[in-house]
Amino acid sequence: MKKQLLLIGYLVVILSVGCNDKYQSLFDAAPKPVLIFSKDTLSIREKDYSNINQTNNGKLYLRSAFDNHQLNIQITDTSGKLHFEYNGLRLQTYQPLIVAGDSTAIFCSCDTAGIYGVDFYITDQLGKTTGQQLIVNCLANQKAKASLSLQLIDSTQAENWIYKFDASASKKMDGIITAYHYMINGQPVTTTRPVMNWSFHNRGLQVISLFITDDLKKNSDTVNTKILIQ
Repeated sequence: MKKQLLLIGYLVVILSVGCNDKYQSLFDAAPKPVLIFSKDTLSIREKDYSNINQTNNGKLYLRSAFDNHQLNIQITDTSGKLHFEYNGLRLQTYQPLIVAGDSTAIFCSCDTAGIYGVDFYITDQLGKTTGQQLIVNCLANQKAKASLSLQLIDSTQAENWIYKFDASASKKMDGIITAYHYMINGQPVTTTRPVMNWSFHNRGLQVISLFITDDLKKNSDTVNTKILIQ
C-alpha cells in the first residue's frame, strides 16, 4: 500500500513538473507585448483642461503590436502635474486601464510648462509586461495677437457714421479667442464676436483700442487706432 502511494506521489510530481515545464516553455516562446504611441513626443499647452476635446494636441493613441494582446495599461507619473483622461474620466496614478482591443485613445493635460517623462506599462494575457516612456512637452500658453481694421459702411443719415470693426485677423495659435475688449472714446465694450458695427454721432477724432482674451483668460497686447470724422 505504501509503495502504491509513493508511486502515485511520484507520478503527481512528474506530471506537475511536466505541466510547469510546458507552461514555462509556452511563456518563454510567446513574444512580449509591444506598446506603440501615435506620437513620439506629445506637445500640449499648459492648463488646457477644458479645450482638450476641441483640439487634437492632447490626444494620444495607444496600440499593441500584436492584435491578440489585450491592452492592460498602467500609467506612472511621478511629477503629479500630468493628467490623463479616458472616456471623459480622469485616470489616477497607478490605476490600470483595461481595454478589450488593440487600440485606444486617451487625452493628456498638464498643470505647468516643462518637459516630462511618463512611464507606461503594458501587460498581456500571459502576464508579460513591457515598459515604454512617453515624452510630454508642455508649452507655456502664448499671448494672442490682436488685429483691428475699421471700415465706414454707412453715412447716409445726418450725424450718424456707422463703422465696421473687424478683428477677425486676430490670431491665437494654441487655443481659442473668447472675448474682444474695446475701448471706444473711453467707453468699454466687450463682445464674443470678431466683427461688430459701431455708430459714431459726433465729428472729430475717434480713439479706439482693442485687446483680446483667450480661453485661459490670458490677455493680448493692446492695439490702438484713430479715425477722423469730418
